[in-house]
Amino acid sequence: MEEGNMKNILSVVVSCVVLAGCNATDDEADKQARNTNGYKCEQIRVLGSSIPKKVCSTREQRKEAEIRSKEATRNAQRPITLNGIE
Repeated sequence: MEEGNMKNILSVVVSCVVLAGCNATDDEADKQARNTNGYKCEQIRVLGSSIPKKVCSTREQRKEAEIRSKEATRNAQRPITLNGIE
């Protein structure tokens, strides 16, 4: 092999190793964030589409959505009054 070819191959191999190392540390950081924040992703089917959509949220965001949902249900079930007359 030529010396120039060998240098190119070596630089590609070194780049791959460096990138793989960076990817591994990112995965560990992601796992740490998921554990501390309750980060979770779900596949949700949107009405009118057969393709599921990936939705990610933290524990706090899911709790807030639950509270808003319960409040909306409570408001929808409340009787409508007009000037104090049901």
